[in-house]
Amino acid sequence: MVLRPITLITCLLVPPCFATPTMFELSRQGTHLRLIGDFERAAEIESTLIADAGNPIGHIFALNTIVTHLTWDETRVEYDDALIAHAQKVLAWCEPRHGNSALAGFYCGQATFALSFHHALKGRYIRAGRLGSQTIEYLEAALEIDPAMIDAKMHLGVAYYIADNLPPFVRLFSRFLWFIPSGNSDKSLPYLLDVMERGDEYPDVARYIYSTLLLDDDEQRYRAREQLQILVDRYPRNARFQLRLISLLLMEGDFDETLATAERYLESGPVEPDLSLARVWMVRACLGLNRPDEARHLFAQIDPMFRYGRQDLPGWSIAWHMLTDGQLNDLAGHRREARESYAEIIAMAGSTYVNQAILDAARSGLLAPYRLKQ
Repeated sequence: MVLRPITLITCLLVPPCFATPTMFELSRQGTHLRLIGDFERAAEIESTLIADAGNPIGHIFALNTIVTHLTWDETRVEYDDALIAHAQKVLAWCEPRHGNSALAGFYCGQATFALSFHHALKGRYIRAGRLGSQTIEYLEAALEIDPAMIDAKMHLGVAYYIADNLPPFVRLFSRFLWFIPSGNSDKSLPYLLDVMERGDEYPDVARYIYSTLLLDDDEQRYRAREQLQILVDRYPRNARFQLRLISLLLMEGDFDETLATAERYLESGPVEPDLSLARVWMVRACLGLNRPDEARHLFAQIDPMFRYGRQDLPGWSIAWHMLTDGQLNDLAGHRREARESYAEIIAMAGSTYVNQAILDAARSGLLAPYRLKQ
């Protein structure tokens, strides 16, 4: 699964009656703290912003923080009530002003985007589509009022991308569902690029979203690698950027560089669960290099975390572990255990995101034992 948010437009675009420069500076600081991976201090800023009950800036910040967490681990449910509550606070403020204020349209668009994302994660695609349409309408209206509001293209670009990549069965009936947003590939990625190049506060947030959306595109994956490397260089303390780059190198089949990048990351002293996430991709790289003994040694170090600490791991990472478990069992001649792992992966795909390459490998493993490439 593959999505990341923005928060606020530059204070130069905000009339003084809506927020003071100090509040926007706090928001800017909070956005930077999220980029460097310091969510604890970002939470302190969020609390300060929310304390100003006359303005939804704190609730906007909270929504984008929640979406940030959910795009890393969509299985987390502890944010459900808060997401809806913050979105309602924002909409209560911005809807009466929508149409006359670019800021109101921008805020409304962010709130409906968060709600659309929430319902999509729950499998409520019709409701998600309706809210996606509203997101596009709000943000297009904001840009019509103020074309210089470049940062507003962040959520809009993502909304257009999602509209172009809705689940096939929803797309099949889209002509009957007028509230499914109309996709526009000519705007989605270019909008993100525009924010990366001309945005005031969010070029690096857009950079991460852009790279994430390109991960599954074989022809464009090199662009994702370029942008992720920039983020890793700028924010070396953000484990998510580091881990995303390691996984991308693995997807590209660059196993030597996967191991080298992971080793450099391990030198920074990551703790669990990030430590095991890095190592599972190192195991995969060892298998790709036909080094099964090294793969087994590394796997023994991470197996306890994945078996007994799953509640601390993002849902998508479990499939990587299960595939590795199955393939190592196949190499050891334990066919029954291997098939059990492959079957669990396929079952998991019904409730959480599983990378297509993992699914394909699991299905192949059910048909024939895994073997190292010669």
